[in-house]
Amino acid sequence: MRTYQTLKKNREFQETFNKGRSYANSALVLYVCPLNADEGLLKVAFCVGKKIGSAVRRNRIRRRLKNAFIVLQDRVARGYSVIIIARGPAAQLDYASLAAFLQDLLSKAGLLTKEK
Repeated sequence: MRTYQTLKKNREFQETFNKGRSYANSALVLYVCPLNADEGLLKVAFCVGKKIGSAVRRNRIRRRLKNAFIVLQDRVARGYSVIIIARGPAAQLDYASLAAFLQDLLSKAGLLTKEK
């Protein structure tokens, strides 16, 4: 079950882009910004641009990213807004590789706690 909320408003996206920090690897870009209002809240957005391919391919990547995040969601720190953007090479990756890239970025950003 999902324990995060989705970023939906343009204002939330712009605040995360402008005030947050970015982390990147060859397949993904991660933007992280602390939330002021609620410390126990986690807001996440998954973005896949049109340059990556057709709608079928973009939705497949988005589904894989969401599933990889759901597996890690209990270990992700609360009180942040997070935007995960797929880069071109993400289209050629399988689920396990994409999940490893996501886990690497979350740990680089300091959002991932140790396994229980």
